Amino acid sequence: MSYNYGGSSSIFQPHKLHDLKFYYFHRRKNCWKHYKIQRETEQRPRHHDLLIITWNLDFMGRRVDERTIGAIDHLSKVVLKGNSPPPCVILLQEVHDKALDVLLAHSWIQSHFFVVPIDSMKWPNTTYGNVTLIERSVSIQEAGILPYEPTTQMYRNALVTDIRLAPLEPELYEGRRDLTIRIVNTHLESLMQGRAAEYRAAQLAICVELLQMEDPAAYGGIIGGDFNAIDKDSARQIREHGLVDPGEPSEFADPKKSHTWGFHETRPLKFPTCRMDKIVFTPRGEFTVDPPVIFGQDAKTEEDEWVSDHYGLLTKLSV
Repeated sequence: MSYNYGGSSSIFQPHKLHDLKFYYFHRRKNCWKHYKIQRETEQRPRHHDLLIITWNLDFMGRRVDERTIGAIDHLSKVVLKGNSPPPCVILLQEVHDKALDVLLAHSWIQSHFFVVPIDSMKWPNTTYGNVTLIERSVSIQEAGILPYEPTTQMYRNALVTDIRLAPLEPELYEGRRDLTIRIVNTHLESLMQGRAAEYRAAQLAICVELLQMEDPAAYGGIIGGDFNAIDKDSARQIREHGLVDPGEPSEFADPKKSHTWGFHETRPLKFPTCRMDKIVFTPRGEFTVDPPVIFGQDAKTEEDEWVSDHYGLLTKLSV
């Protein structure tokens, strides 16, 4: 298993959160346009819950265009089951730069989602990166990207979006009717060679720091994505950071039923199945995240190829 990372865009300072813009598709002008965030009084949050989805799309697989279309079709027709998706945030990792073009050209994405970023030059590496899709009824606030350099050799990063939710019972939140939730879309360092395990731990710690917002309206946060959780202490690291992992299997459960990677691996003895992908959150008050559901076990292209070497996760966030 090898990686070709192409060229770095080299426009970022390490370990600094750089602002990004949200984009929506303008039908009349037939192009993606920057969405100007309205004043808070004009953009009241409408939802007290929403779905969170994460899926690594495997930038190294062949036939990128066909697999990307297959992934979108699976999300729209199988996972979200309809042309009009419910309030949701979709976290994608390993999006090839060609796949980004396919996403932006797809009518389902154009009709229903804000996208961040829309330009591969916003990634620390121009070959592949993370993309977040936010269903357009969700109240959005800010977005940014933080490259993990120098604690990465693979141009990994954290893609941050802040959204706003309206508590179902404000009295449980000190009367607050508007809560900021930070969602971090990440892809932690891969493999075991060299300093990979050390880098993964450092990258997770950076994600945790990103959840500690200064905004007085901030209430909680989620980290979702490909954690490459192959270290013996992966689960312990989550707990030591004070995070809750709703997908962690109980000691009585079959752990393989929670695995999200390796089922298509041609060398299963060297690379056994594992639970690489996770959605974790900061425990606070009535802020809850359901145990995630695994999807994508049968996601194939029309040419009968697997859409990705990863399965995806879906959960519900509620306040």
